[in-house]
Amino acid sequence: MGWFKRIKGGISTATHNKKETPDGLWSKCPKCKTIITTEEYAKNLYVCTHCNYHSRIGSSKYFKILFDNNKFIELDKNMSSLDPLKFKDKKTYPERIKLMNKKTGLQDAVRTAHGKLKGEKLVIACMDFSFIGGSMGSVVGEKIGRAIDYARKNKIPILIISKSGGARMMEAGISLMQLAKT
Repeated sequence: MGWFKRIKGGISTATHNKKETPDGLWSKCPKCKTIITTEEYAKNLYVCTHCNYHSRIGSSKYFKILFDNNKFIELDKNMSSLDPLKFKDKKTYPERIKLMNKKTGLQDAVRTAHGKLKGEKLVIACMDFSFIGGSMGSVVGEKIGRAIDYARKNKIPILIISKSGGARMMEAGISLMQLAKT
């Protein structure tokens, strides 16, 4: 007999027969710690049903919520930052970009796309805080500018979802120019 013996009554499943709860099945509110199913959380648009806390979500979830049937055409999908200043701190800027690409699956801190919302054409530019804090560099400014140009040319409304940590330090003045540009 093992050193551990269940003392409480009513527990009938042996420890070795228990199954792990699958990852992603439950979500916990960061504010009130209420636990609800991930499915229910998504249906409530990532807002806690108990305390009304709005969780931070990325562009893929925004696109899924906003575009009809999650159908859209992404604009400038493969645009990626260069290293005009040869910036280096603990890592080089290209190394940091590659790391963020791998970690987030994103090319930069904004995704732009066009599709339909409730049957009406719409362009969306959605920043993603998970990519270097949503900081604005040359690519972010260029993609937002191109999305605006696309919307104007096609006479389609544009929705910009801004979630930024400000200017990207690795691009210095180039980054600051994007703030004025957009």
